[in-house]
Amino acid sequence: MVYHKTVTLNTGAIMPTVGLGTWKSAPGQVEHAVEYALKSAGYKHIDTAYDYGNEAEVGQGIKASGVPRGEIFLTTKLPNAQHGTPEKALEESLAALDTYIDLWLMHWPAPMKGGKADKSINWIDTWKKMEAIYEKNKDKVRAIGVSNIGIKYLNELLKEAKIVPAVNQVELHPVCIHLFIGQLLF
Repeated sequence: MVYHKTVTLNTGAIMPTVGLGTWKSAPGQVEHAVEYALKSAGYKHIDTAYDYGNEAEVGQGIKASGVPRGEIFLTTKLPNAQHGTPEKALEESLAALDTYIDLWLMHWPAPMKGGKADKSINWIDTWKKMEAIYEKNKDKVRAIGVSNIGIKYLNELLKEAKIVPAVNQVELHPVCIHLFIGQLLF
């Protein structure tokens, strides 16, 4: 069984600290992995992203599990290529998942277009749009946060944010520690 420690986010949403990540999951297997994780392994938190290409399978796995949706915490992420259109991105994620989102993260503070940095879009402006979307759609999104943002960028964001990000999700393990250690400490 899965460790069931939770934290209460600044919106009041209760988030399990351990979840099933679906990055690099094989297409066609995600639905069954999510179903098994929820129904048989005791997971209560599922993490996906638009860019993982598996939101629809995650949504199907949630339904197939038979676990009441209110007992599941679902995280997904705004893709870099949609910093300019977060409203559209959210609607696409909601449609693919076919359920509400507990935590919607900005995947990276890096607007992209055609696989390259898009300097015409300020990522802090994207955050402001996410704040407005959240305020209007609390029935669809229960909390907003960021992902892969170092202290320097987080401090920049906090100077302008009306809503403090509920989470800063960072990947941290021995293989990638060298990538983030400087960013996280300085």
